[in-house]
Amino acid sequence: MNNYPEWWNTTVTVYNKFTDPQTKIVKWYRTVINGAFWQDVHEKVQIGQTVLETNSIICRIRKDDRFLEKYQWLRKPNDEMKNYFTLGKGDIIIRGEVTDEVDEYRSGSRSTDLIAKYKELQGCMSIEESANNTGLGRGQEHYKARGI
Repeated sequence: MNNYPEWWNTTVTVYNKFTDPQTKIVKWYRTVINGAFWQDVHEKVQIGQTVLETNSIICRIRKDDRFLEKYQWLRKPNDEMKNYFTLGKGDIIIRGEVTDEVDEYRSGSRSTDLIAKYKELQGCMSIEESANNTGLGRGQEHYKARGI
């Protein structure tokens, strides 16, 4: 039932943000995922006489045993979070496999530096919305993220 189209052949790297509730320290967890679909979306919307152009990215990730809903991922002990991934607003997806470590407290290694580095180079997005498209009756079960 999960025969994915041949164009679902992109490797992506997901960075999940976690803020420790006690210390308020921010940590990023990285997961490399194979077999995703990546699409740059350019749309024009007309409102009255005004035409607006928008650019966004859609990434679809095949069903994966490492995926957890955000609330489930946040309940994992810190040392287990690295074994899973989630898709939530503010998380980052980069097209391709990258090994950068994100450190919000070190210049040149912040999440904004990561996005700036990969945005034009190979494609990168900050997730704005996501959906879990798995379950009974789904052909190509997947997770969908849309971002800029």
